[in-house]
Amino acid sequence: MEGASPRAVISYRVHSWSSYSADFLPDRITENKPSDPKSRWLSEGNKLSQYLLLRLDQPAVVQSITFGKFEKSHACNLKRFQVLGGMDSSHLNLLCEGGLKNSSEPETFPLTYEVGGKPFPCCYIKIVPLQSWGHSFNFSIWFVELRGVVEEGRVREAEAWFEEYRERQAVRLCLKHLRQHDYPEAFEALQKKARVQLEHPLLTQLHSLLVEKGDFEAGERVMAEAAAGGHLDQHIAQQPVEAKWTAFEPKAKVGVGAHAVTPGMRGGHQMCVDPVAEVLYMYGGWDGSHDLGDFWKFDIGRSQWACLCQDTSLVGGPTPRSCHKMCLDVEGHSLYLLGRYLDPATRADIAQASGSTLIPSDFYRYCIDTDTWDLLSSDTYSDGGPQLVYDHQMCFDPTSQTLYVFGGRVLTIDYISEQSQCCYSGLYAYHCNDRQWIGLRPDYSGSNYIYDLKPRMAHTMLFHPGRHQLIVMGGQRDKQPLSDMLVYNVLSDETTVVADGKDSHIPASGFTMRTTIDPHTNEIYLLTGLNKFEEPSDRRDNRQHTSNSLWLCDMDSYKWSCIFQSPQAVWHHTHSSLPAPRYAHQFIYDHVHKMHYMFGGNPGDSSGKSQQNMRLDDFWKLKLVRHSKERLLRLCQFAIRKQRFDELALEDPVKALSYLQTSVAAIVNHDDQEESAEFRQLTSTLFTSPAPSTQDRGKEADGGPPSLAEADDGPPSLTETDDGPSSLTEAEALKHRQRNKLYDSLCSYWPDHMTQPRDNITDLIKLT
Repeated sequence: MEGASPRAVISYRVHSWSSYSADFLPDRITENKPSDPKSRWLSEGNKLSQYLLLRLDQPAVVQSITFGKFEKSHACNLKRFQVLGGMDSSHLNLLCEGGLKNSSEPETFPLTYEVGGKPFPCCYIKIVPLQSWGHSFNFSIWFVELRGVVEEGRVREAEAWFEEYRERQAVRLCLKHLRQHDYPEAFEALQKKARVQLEHPLLTQLHSLLVEKGDFEAGERVMAEAAAGGHLDQHIAQQPVEAKWTAFEPKAKVGVGAHAVTPGMRGGHQMCVDPVAEVLYMYGGWDGSHDLGDFWKFDIGRSQWACLCQDTSLVGGPTPRSCHKMCLDVEGHSLYLLGRYLDPATRADIAQASGSTLIPSDFYRYCIDTDTWDLLSSDTYSDGGPQLVYDHQMCFDPTSQTLYVFGGRVLTIDYISEQSQCCYSGLYAYHCNDRQWIGLRPDYSGSNYIYDLKPRMAHTMLFHPGRHQLIVMGGQRDKQPLSDMLVYNVLSDETTVVADGKDSHIPASGFTMRTTIDPHTNEIYLLTGLNKFEEPSDRRDNRQHTSNSLWLCDMDSYKWSCIFQSPQAVWHHTHSSLPAPRYAHQFIYDHVHKMHYMFGGNPGDSSGKSQQNMRLDDFWKLKLVRHSKERLLRLCQFAIRKQRFDELALEDPVKALSYLQTSVAAIVNHDDQEESAEFRQLTSTLFTSPAPSTQDRGKEADGGPPSLAEADDGPPSLTETDDGPSSLTEAEALKHRQRNKLYDSLCSYWPDHMTQPRDNITDLIKLT
């Protein structure tokens, strides 16, 4: 609530319940005693009819619910539940649906407390258990705390507005029913008396043109005007994104002497894309037995690899390495390279030869125009930068010409044993123009770290140039997987916790996951790699699995949606068209041409174990296909022209056939088999009887959105009927109902707040 006080604890009592067992009384949930095994409600059974109904001591705007737990995991904890609320115990609305982790930590869930942008109050809260963590175990709730707004003036204001809202919605439902069933006098009288707007004026115009006048061409123009005005953008954005993978097959071969004409198999390598020059760069990696020092360029337009150098250490560049990081400065035509992994034997040799306590961290820049490497620093730590790290992250800010390096495991002389104390690198900034390092967050070497941006390894980091933000996700610290999401503002030096890892609606924690960003659409794309299983038995066994799922995050709301999922078992049957699940691969994005590229990696097996020394050398591109505004308008045109054709088929079959072959055929994608087949089926309308069927009488006039590929979701055929007003002939009533269904289907593309109510007043009638 705008300007509201901090959320207060809301007092309540347990009003009613479904059942309880022995001494585990329902009112035990009002006390938080995590060490008392009897301080809980325990249902008598585990059926879905179990519930607790809470009555608030006074009406309040309930904004969150917190579940306390026992001091250790328990089989009766709620794995799934629902929370409902309202002013009347017999009419409750769903406020939340979620699940608890089987742990000892309390969990808080936000509740829906606004409708139409305004808060509404509740007198009752109902908790409905759906599933416990233990199979066939009864349900337990240990402690419940409600928080929200209890200030009497604000609650009364919310209650008054909510009553007005319900009254308006009731009037709008009546208006919808009267107009659908052609009672124009009653419709106009109620609208004039109530002064309630049914819908957006453009939709009222659309209804008049399509339903009342049958002016289909003008109706198409109204939908085009709506699309141009952005009224359909929300629907387009909510449509699922389709992932289309294509394997690259280079058209030409370019090599250096007798060396390979394409990069070989590898993992732990690095790639960058130059969207202006349309070129990819690749450096190094691990082929299963050796570190690589080769440097490659891929011309996207020509689909051609070129080996720029087989061993960059011979031309003043970096030595062969893996688990390093590389960034591209597009405007400066430069590549920056930092970090590497060294095995224990190599570290021991360095310790014996150098006599120093630190392993030097070299730092290179590659000049694209001159094809030369520059050693910017033989040891970044001596220059005020990070120590030698691997599995870190590096991003470039083109505006300030600053390179940001965060995290990674530090390799030192003392780090000979893999069991020694871990040290993780902090956040550093390198100002390219001044060649100066600045430490922004210190390194991490223990649990006493007090800073907001805790270092880690094997995480992801992105930079949004428009928002001046670093986005850090996941990774690992002290062998524990992380599932958080942090946003660091480089201008204000502040960190915001977007997700703390407790939300089940974000991708699972993973090792070597890859992320990309589109600063134009404000979207993050995440491709998983090596993941932890979520079941307790798998956690005990420390099991992992390799599966690539692609996720999309809207940075305005930070909500995630899964686009694509390909577990190992699926790939075995579809490997010709989909890439094999993998980790330690490279996954980069050209935000200008909206194309992802993926190369190589470690295939692993179904348990996440590496297949000995095998690495991948396949090369893929990924295009995310969205519903476009043009495609949506074509669907609307098809629906409108189909209705026009159906009416012509009853009036003049010859004219209808001509209309089908010209106007309807013009907006069908005949290369799509499903669309083409549906178009051909329309000719059957010319040979069907025009007599209406009686079996559909009494049905409501709503229909689903029109679709060229799913006839069940589109406007119905003329053989479907509903009851019509007695003032119309049966044929006129049939036409009126079909036009109403067309109108309703077009309304489904508009935002809810602009359309007539989705519900129908007849749905409120109960047969009792």
